[in-house]
Amino acid sequence: MHLNSTTPVSQAEQQRRKLGALLVGGNLLLGAVLAGLVLSVMSSSRQAHEDRARAAAERFVAIASASLQSELGAVDTALKITMDDLQRAGFDAGASVQDINDHLAAKHRVLAGVEGFRVADENGLVRWGNLIDSASPPDITNRDFFFRARDSSSDKAVVSDPVISRVSGHSVIVVARPMAWGGKFRGVLYASIHTEHFEQIFKRYELADHDGISLRTNDLKLVALQSPRGRSAAAVGTRDVAQELQDSLRSKPSAGSYLATSKVDGISRTFAYRQVDGWPLLAIAGLDNSNRWSQWRREMLMVSLLAGLAWALSCAATIAVYRFGRREIRAVAALQAQSRQTQTLLRVAGDGIHILDRAGRLVELSDSFAEMHGSSRDKLQGQHVASWDANQNEARIDAWLAKIRDGDRQRVEVQHVRSDGSIIDVDLHWRAVDIDGHLLIFGSARDITDKKRLLQSLEESSARIQDLYDHAPCGYFSLDADGRFVHLNATAKAWLGGDLPSDAKFVGLLDAATRPQFRDHFIALALQLHAPEIEVCISPANAPQRHLCINSTAVRDADGNFLMSRTVAVDITAQREAQQRVESLLREQSAMLNSDVVGMVKFHHGKVSWKNRAFEKMLGYEDGELAGAAIETLCAEDGERHALAQKTLLAMRRGENYRDDVRLKQKQGTTIWVDLNGVQLSGTESFWMAVDITEAKRAHEQITHVAFHDALTQLPNRLLLLDRMQQALAGAERFGHEVAVCFLDLDGFKEVNDQYGHEAGDKLLVAIAARISACIRATDTAARLGGDEFVLLLAPLAGDEWRVIVDRLMQTVDAPVPLAAGLKVTLGMSIGVALSRGRTQAEVLVAEADEAMLHAKRRGKGRIHLAGSAQFVTRP
Repeated sequence: MHLNSTTPVSQAEQQRRKLGALLVGGNLLLGAVLAGLVLSVMSSSRQAHEDRARAAAERFVAIASASLQSELGAVDTALKITMDDLQRAGFDAGASVQDINDHLAAKHRVLAGVEGFRVADENGLVRWGNLIDSASPPDITNRDFFFRARDSSSDKAVVSDPVISRVSGHSVIVVARPMAWGGKFRGVLYASIHTEHFEQIFKRYELADHDGISLRTNDLKLVALQSPRGRSAAAVGTRDVAQELQDSLRSKPSAGSYLATSKVDGISRTFAYRQVDGWPLLAIAGLDNSNRWSQWRREMLMVSLLAGLAWALSCAATIAVYRFGRREIRAVAALQAQSRQTQTLLRVAGDGIHILDRAGRLVELSDSFAEMHGSSRDKLQGQHVASWDANQNEARIDAWLAKIRDGDRQRVEVQHVRSDGSIIDVDLHWRAVDIDGHLLIFGSARDITDKKRLLQSLEESSARIQDLYDHAPCGYFSLDADGRFVHLNATAKAWLGGDLPSDAKFVGLLDAATRPQFRDHFIALALQLHAPEIEVCISPANAPQRHLCINSTAVRDADGNFLMSRTVAVDITAQREAQQRVESLLREQSAMLNSDVVGMVKFHHGKVSWKNRAFEKMLGYEDGELAGAAIETLCAEDGERHALAQKTLLAMRRGENYRDDVRLKQKQGTTIWVDLNGVQLSGTESFWMAVDITEAKRAHEQITHVAFHDALTQLPNRLLLLDRMQQALAGAERFGHEVAVCFLDLDGFKEVNDQYGHEAGDKLLVAIAARISACIRATDTAARLGGDEFVLLLAPLAGDEWRVIVDRLMQTVDAPVPLAAGLKVTLGMSIGVALSRGRTQAEVLVAEADEAMLHAKRRGKGRIHLAGSAQFVTRP
């Protein structure tokens, strides 16, 4: 009996102990699983935050690099265009200082951030450009960029380290290009960009207080730095950078990222850097990690609390099962339901966790979800989705909810309305889960508004770069392994006559003479990375023939197989034609060596040792009179003698020929223009050839006059008028004075023309033009547009000064005009006046003055009407 009575008790005790051990073991195992899950989530979440920080920094620096490339590209394009304009204007061949400065000022006005746009001569003296004192021009021969530009054989512009401008005293970087044509170095054209301009560019970006973005040279000298708050400003030109940046640059010199903690403020930042494409500059962006790690810690705290809550609930359920055996199944079920809900929350954890019921009401949310909407947990609890969805009403959302089933999941981009009414873009992940017959929708929302803005900005920047690519002055195209076009930009397409067939080959568009040369070039490119630069001639069916200089590189796959070529083509048709003309001229000069046309002379120690008869006749000397004459006695002026001596000495020291248009003095004292070409024969002897181009110079001046003046009255025409208007309006904007544009139309001219004939009409127009010219000031301009229409440009003006000039003109024109013996005619004049009043559009002012003149004619002629005024100007 004793054994029988104790056996059930022992078995119960064993079962109780076994159950207790099983429950305790199960709880310990659950705790370990939850701890492992929390650690896994913490690790993956931290990695995700680091990846997002790195991506954000890389986006910032990519946008900054593209903006800097666009800015510097605009400056370099302006330099190229300005060099062409200066060459055409006759730089170093007769162009005045004012003409050169006008060209420089015209380009300088369109370049934002460029504080200096100047030209230094071949000796390094800055003689042209803004803020230059001609009495003491700055010397830049000790500037590294001057010699690098002078000696450069590359087509790329030269960029200096940060320097202090000797003109403005500002900290600047210099973008420079050598001016060399006709085989001669003529100086350096350069633009100095204030380093603060780059800081202004960086201020466009939405940086947080402790974020920063900087620009450095390739050797890490600081150019500009922008940080709203949190880092002390570093001096321009310093090289104090983090060791992490130097280490990263060794392995990834073009672009990369790294994490570093500042020694100044102890803040950890994620940095990204990128080479500015085509320029020796490095853009660096650093984003503060403090907010990101705070957000991560809050997320991890929530995950840990949820895991702890789940484990605590599990322990409570275990105790309940242990104490109340008969309620074991219900307690375990409740524990499983709670555990499943907690695990689902952990699975979709993100920036904003929230749970909806079947009716679309919010039953649970995280603090981050409330913060994202600018609200609180209490206000959002129980709200319907439609209260924050910007695009869906409650009825449509309810219809959507009715279709959801257990296990459905989706990722969508939506828009939410914050409590202040602002709209944010949201990346939403949701999943439907059936728990104990109740369908719940678990969601994770992430604010991507800033991300979308950055992407849009990047797309706009890419579009600008694509536009520059398509409309570049160079042609860009790629050919596959068979020589067929893969793609080409708009410039190359225009050269080739528009759209091409899909199987078109570049070699098929070449002329027969250059086709074999290109085939050899393409074969060499397929065998190596680069092929030598060559010149080819294209003869497309629908476009003019062109000579191109092409430079190609090969694109290969991972195994080194040739995929396609990338080719840059430059149109050198004009250069080839010019070269052919020069070669023809040289042949002609060679043929004339023994003729009596080209003057030739040889100097020994600077004195004439030999000359031909053509040289003596050119200068009006008899045979033998020039023997022993010094070269200085032949130059027209002392200043020209010094300039000629300096130029020839510089060219001949380099072993080059000297050639230029110079003035020589004849025996009788008159001067002539000659095309002078010289070469050094030895240390003491030089040989020169001279061709008289005086008549050509005169013809050029006459052609220029005809192009910009009216053939009948010799007044400026529309082209010259608009040019002077642009200069006058620019001066008015700079110095604050007024400009007046007066449109003049003769009253009664048609009757005189019809009655007495066109010859009398022409004579009348000439007389009226002379009277108009006599009435205006030296700074004013009178132009004839055609027929009996004239335009006056009055500048500068102060107050109503224009009224005196216009009244004097009306009185002068009213006087009778004699046309023939005993024949006099009297005309009137209607005048429309437009004042600049701070405006700078020349065509607009001319049109406004024309309209005012028509208004005066409609009201009875012989009147003066001021544009924008309801009344006519009263005549004295």
